[in-house]
Formats: sequence, C-alpha cells, structure tokens
Amino acid sequence: MTFSFLSWLLRACICSTALVIASALDIKCREIPDELWLAAGPITGALTLFWLLERPNLAPMAVLSISLAALIAALIYYSGLTGGADAKALVFIAISMPLTQEEFLSTILAEHPFLPMASFSNALVLSVLLSMGILARNLAWRLRTGEPFFEGLEGSALTKALVLISGYKVRKEDFLRSSFLFPLEAPSGSGGRRLTLVVRLDEEREREVRGWLAEFQGPEYVWVSPGLPFVVFLTGGFILALVHGDVLFHAIHRTIKFLLGH
Repeated sequence: MTFSFLSWLLRACICSTALVIASALDIKCREIPDELWLAAGPITGALTLFWLLERPNLAPMAVLSISLAALIAALIYYSGLTGGADAKALVFIAISMPLTQEEFLSTILAEHPFLPMASFSNALVLSVLLSMGILARNLAWRLRTGEPFFEGLEGSALTKALVLISGYKVRKEDFLRSSFLFPLEAPSGSGGRRLTLVVRLDEEREREVRGWLAEFQGPEYVWVSPGLPFVVFLTGGFILALVHGDVLFHAIHRTIKFLLGH
C-alpha cells in the first residue's frame, strides 16, 4: 500500500467521520461547534500537504479546487442560502480532499478531479431527490385523505408551490410531540394562518409558533418540514463522490456524448 493511497484512505475516513458527526449535531442541537473542524482540519490538512509534496504535479489543481470551494462557500453563505456551518463543511472537504485519488483520475467514475465540487453537486442532486419524494408524499396524502392542501392558509402561489416540495402535512398532535419537525405555518396579521418558508427558526421563535399552534382552534393537519440542514446532504454528497464521482456531471457528460454520437 503506497503512502499516496494510505493518505487518501485516512483523509477519507477522517473527513467522513467528521461530516457524519457534524450532521448529527446539526440535526440534534442545531449547531456545529467550531471545535469539530479545528480538531479534524489540521490533521487532514497536514495529510493533504504531505500528499502534495509527494505529488507536486497535482498542486496547481489542488489549489484551484480549494479556491473554487472557498468561493462557493462564501457565495452560499453571504447569499443566505446556507448557514456558516455548511460553508465551513465545504471548505473542510476541500482542505481534506481537494482532488480525487490520482489512480482514479482516468476512470469513468471521476471525469473531473475536483472532489469538493463533486460533493456539492451531489448534495444538490440529493436535495432535489428529497423534494421529489416530498411532492410524491403530498400527492399520495391528497389522494388518500381527500383533504385540501391549503384551506384557510394565506400565501402566494409561489410559496405554496415551494411548500409542496419542502414540507408535508401531519396531525397537529404528532407535530407538537416531535422535536425534529419544523413548522411551515405562522400566525398572520389578520388572526389566521399563513405559510412560511423559514424552515429553521431560532428556539424562542419556534416555541412561540408551537404554543400558538397548540392553542389555535384550527384544522387537524398542519404543514411541517423535516428541516434537514444542508450539511446532511453535503455528507451524503461527499460519500457518493468517493464511490461514484460527480453524479450530475457524469449524467450531463454521458448525455452530450450520446447526442453527439460518441
């Protein structure tokens, strides 16, 4: 076993473990302590540095990969699309494993060597698949119960469309007993109910909304979201990238080759 492959294996194991822990903490506590990245990052970063010293020809691509990941992390954070922990997780992946293992670069699984980009792309694919699953669940619920989706709820057509792919209806008592579901309903100014796309509220605001729903004499079902943080999808995307590369890039590449007759 060469040092290069051993380094790749160690970095993959440490990075996967840290991401799984981060996902569990974010789901349970809604917070990922910086100590997690500070504990794992220097170890994987040092292993990456030693790997590049042995493979100096890969250094320019590694620097490019880390730079691209840092740019995307900054964009998704400052645009408000994700939180700081998700951006840090992407940078952590870039520092830990900027490139696919050299022996895999020529295989069909890689097609491009930038592992952080593949992880991010795969995370987007997984989030879209979850949205499709949620939509299918909502359609099945509508056919099974015959209940309307949005009776008595205020919200624009766009908001309703987004709620259909990001949340689902559960019995009010089931929601109030759960600590892993987040409300997609809030009180409106007219004393009724309105849809909201703010999935993850701060604890005080969530307690207020839960208290309001508990007292509100309304329908049997309420809209909720599992509220999975993006780091969960990023973790899945990273593991998928290790075994199958960039799924979206692979599909696009194969489609273009098919259309061109290659």
